[in-house]
Order: sequence, then structure tokens, then C-alpha cells
Amino acid sequence: MEIRKATGRPPKVTYTTMFRLEDSIQHNSTITEACRWAGISRTTFFYYMRNNEVFRDRMMAAKHRQNEVVFSFFTLP
Repeated sequence: MEIRKATGRPPKVTYTTMFRLEDSIQHNSTITEACRWAGISRTTFFYYMRNNEVFRDRMMAAKHRQNEVVFSFFTLP
């Protein structure tokens, strides 16, 4: 993610949002379910997929890790 000036609207996708999306996708959720859980729209998800390399790489890696056993810190108490 790039660093921006403090003026204007804050970005919709933060690191926390990326972690939530990544975790949800790894646990075989659909894009719609993952976006709903992370609090963003599908339009925002696909906008970031097109325009942000870091976001795209992390989401593609999460998609490839779907069939592996994944333990996330979001699922622990």
C-alpha cells in the first residue's frame, strides 16, 4: 500500500481490511462473503485488484492457499 498525504478521504482498504479479506478467502469464502465480512463492496475489491499491486498479489496468494490448512490469528480467542 502506498503512503498518501493526510488530506482527503482515507483509503477504503487498510491493512486490517486486507488481512480480513485474505483470511476469508483462504477459508473458501466467496468474494461477496469476504467483502461483506471485511466491510467493503465488491466494486472496491475489484478496483483495488486492478490498481494496487500489493493488494492483488496478496489476494492471489490467498486464493492459491485455499486448499492448505490455514490457521489465522482472527480465529483464535
